[in-house]
Amino acid sequence: MRAGAWLRRAQADLPVTADPAAALGGTGPLLVLAPHPDDESLGCGALLAACAAEGRPVHVVVVSDGRLSHPRSRTHPAQRLVALRQAEARAAVAELGLDPARDLSFLGLPDCGVPAGGPALAAAVEALRGVVPFTPAVVLGPWRHDPHADHAATAAIAVALAAGCEARLRSYVVWGWAFVTPPPGFDLGAEPEPEGAPQGWRFSAGRHLAAKRLAVAAHRSQTSGLIADDPTGFRLVPEALALFQQPEELVLA
Repeated sequence: MRAGAWLRRAQADLPVTADPAAALGGTGPLLVLAPHPDDESLGCGALLAACAAEGRPVHVVVVSDGRLSHPRSRTHPAQRLVALRQAEARAAVAELGLDPARDLSFLGLPDCGVPAGGPALAAAVEALRGVVPFTPAVVLGPWRHDPHADHAATAAIAVALAAGCEARLRSYVVWGWAFVTPPPGFDLGAEPEPEGAPQGWRFSAGRHLAAKRLAVAAHRSQTSGLIADDPTGFRLVPEALALFQQPEELVLA
C-alpha cells in the first residue's frame, strides 16, 4: 500500500481521542523533535497546545537551522535567516502555550544536512542529551516516510534517542500529507510503501486548533511574502497550508 492510501486508511481506521495521554501512550515528559523551524507547529501543534494546557512537561528541539529556505535572498543572508527563523519558532511555541525560554532549544545542524546514520547521528543524539532538561517518557519525531531527507534523518535520530533512554516513540506527519492531497509545486519523489497497518491515534485538535493556526502563522518567513527577493524561496502556498488545518492530527505508534 502506497503512502497516500496508507494515510487515508489511518484517517479512517484509527481511533479518535482528545486526551494527550491516550495519544502518546501515557503520561510523563514529552520531547518533540522538529526537523526545521515550523514542523513543530505544522505536524503536532494542537497536541503540543493540549499538553501545555495540562501542564505536562514539554520540550521542543529544532534540529536543523533552516537556512536554506531562501538561499538566494540578499535581504536575508544565511545568518540573518537563521536568527529570523529562531525568533519565529519562539513566537510559535508561545502561541501554543509553551515558554520559549524554557521549552525550546535549537540543535543548529545544517539545513538539508541532518545525519541519517553513523557517527554523525550518534553525535546528534549525544548533543540532544545535552540540551533537553529532562529524561523524556515520550519522544515524538517526524514520520520516517515524510518526503524530505531531514525529516527521515530526524526520525532516525528520534528512534536512537528513544531507545537510549527507554522512552516511548511516537511520530507525527508533515509532508506525508502531500501524498494524500498533492499541493502545486511540490516534488515529492517516489511514493513509499509503509509496512503493516497504521497504528496509533487521531488526536482531536478541538479548541487547540486555533492556537495551532496562530503558531503556523508565526512562521511568517515560510507562510507569507516577508522575504520577497528570492523567487526560488520556499513558501507554504494556501493548498499546502490547508493540509495542516485538519481537525485531527495523526500520532503514529
